[in-house]
Amino acid sequence: MSELLIEGSRGEEVRRLQRNLNEALSGQVILLDGVNILPLETTTGIFGKRTKAAVERFQKDFKLKKVDGKVGDETRKALAMRVMIIEGSISRNPNPPSQPNQPSKPTPQPNQQQPRVIVVPPTPPPPPANTGGWVFQAQPAMGLTPAPFVSSPSGGGGSVLQGQITMGIVYRTASEGPHWEFGAAFQPSFNSTNSATDPRYTLQLQGSVTFADPYSSGRFHTALFGQVLAITNLSPTSIAGGIQLGGQISVDIIDDKWNLYSQAGVQALGQWTLYGGPGGNAGQISFGPVFTVLGTTIQWK
Repeated sequence: MSELLIEGSRGEEVRRLQRNLNEALSGQVILLDGVNILPLETTTGIFGKRTKAAVERFQKDFKLKKVDGKVGDETRKALAMRVMIIEGSISRNPNPPSQPNQPSKPTPQPNQQQPRVIVVPPTPPPPPANTGGWVFQAQPAMGLTPAPFVSSPSGGGGSVLQGQITMGIVYRTASEGPHWEFGAAFQPSFNSTNSATDPRYTLQLQGSVTFADPYSSGRFHTALFGQVLAITNLSPTSIAGGIQLGGQISVDIIDDKWNLYSQAGVQALGQWTLYGGPGGNAGQISFGPVFTVLGTTIQWK
């Protein structure tokens, strides 16, 4: 039994599948987000959403038992048969030269099967390659920062609820499959408490590196991220800097445009009071968890 190819598969077998689908579905139009996905891009070897949509169309056209976008033995056999018909050679058996003064007449061949001739139309221009690019993002969210694991000096406060909106730009190395993303963002937030360590208002700058889609299935996606933080707290005023590491899960509402997500991580933070706090210029270092309970991402290129 051959390896089952599904969304997320990679390698030479996927490239061969994409080339065969291009031949078998040549001349058809398959729309995904309003764009014709044919012919499939065959250089990266990534089984993405476009490849899955093409497999489902082929399974439906060929009337296979399963129309699930997965390539097993049944789909492979049907695809091999279809491509063999399209690319098969046509043999010709010319008649021997006719005798002088005798009309040339083809010799009938009983039960001879005529070759099947299929004219393949010109290949349309390929769609844009899976190269990623810049996107703009807006992320309203509700967050939770529990009491830190470690705080020096002690007294880091209790749990803090946050309402926040993150706005930024992200560069993606690819539009589907496992890939890297690099971003910069600005995030104002409103906190549920008002103390020296957890002030009411926060303005935050973020620089991030993300490994997106190490695992994905249909509309569900995952990501691992690291962030560098520069924070200005207001009322009372202080500055803070730190790093945050974590993971995210998300589900698409509109593919590549709108999703819902949750994330969890840990952050190490150094915080210094500018003025007005007890002891003046007091500093604090903390290490603890941070959560985004529910957020949504709206993005556009």
